[in-house]
Formats: sequence, structure tokens, C-alpha cells
Amino acid sequence: MRRFACTVAALAALACSAPAGAQSILPFSVEGRGGLAFPSGDFGETLGLGYALGAHAIFNFLPFIGLYAGYSYHTFDFDEDALPGAGDEAYTLQGFDAGVRLSVPTPGIALGPYLRGGIVYYEPGVTGTDVDSDRELGYQAGVGIDYPLGIIVSLTPEVSYVTLPANRGPDANFIKVDFGLRFRL
Repeated sequence: MRRFACTVAALAALACSAPAGAQSILPFSVEGRGGLAFPSGDFGETLGLGYALGAHAIFNFLPFIGLYAGYSYHTFDFDEDALPGAGDEAYTLQGFDAGVRLSVPTPGIALGPYLRGGIVYYEPGVTGTDVDSDRELGYQAGVGIDYPLGIIVSLTPEVSYVTLPANRGPDANFIKVDFGLRFRL
């Protein structure tokens, strides 16, 4: 009788834990991002509104701490008033970024705020020219919200600040406001 009771208890525990196990997701996710970039400081004196695109892979090695890495592309139009004759040329920054993503636990609330911080390794350039420039190392910091649209997909609006110290000319500083679509694998 004792074995039977233990077997029934084990099966009941297994049955109760099945829904939680069905909702568990691997700690990997991928994210596509797109939005606007606003140049600031000396960097913004000759540039206008910019556009940003990116893709990242995220590995959550703990429930609230993850590592991200990816590729980003930013393009800024030249301000016609500050730089007459710029034509259709644009200033671009593209390259790799990586860092840490800290999720803030919010029990009972669907929205999940997060902080993101890391390094960027971007190559500056001007479209329509053959000028080769070296990649520059900088940093980024951001804050966002993870809004689940289901078990696998979530919308992630974010505001971040990116700075890229330049060897020549002004540092590249800009504020990025973008949206991401995150898929948990």
C-alpha cells in the first residue's frame, strides 16, 4: 500500500508540473530591431535624423541576466544648412555590439522592464565615397520594456544612448529610440 501511495503521489506531482514544464523555454532568443537615431553634441551639428536597424542573439544564463551580441547599422542624413552640397550622401555607423541585459522581475505584471549595457565596435563611413576608416570601440546603455505577445514572441521598445570616441573629429554620440521583435527559441 505504501508503494502504491508513493507512486500515486509521484504521478500527481508529475501531472501538476507538466503545464509548467510545457511553458519552459530555452534560454536563447533572437531579436530584430528598427527605429530612429537622434545625433547629439558636436556630432549632431552637421547631421540630421538617423535610422537604425539591428539583429541580436540573447542568451539568458540566469532568469534575469543575459548576454547579447549582434550587428547594427545606423545611417544619418547630412544637414543641408550645416553642410551645403552634401547631396545624397549619408554618414553611416555599422558593426558589432555586445553586452549584458538585466531584466527587472515584476511579479504579476506582464511588462518586464530591462536594462542593457555593453560595448560597440563600429566602422564609421560616408556613403558614396571610397574612404576606408578604422573601426572604433565605444559603449551603449539603454532601458526598455519586454511586452509579451505570447509565450514565444514579445515586443521590446527601447531607448538607448550610444557613444563612439573618434580619433579624428567629434565623438559620435546619439540617442536611439527603437522597437524590437524578440523570439524565444
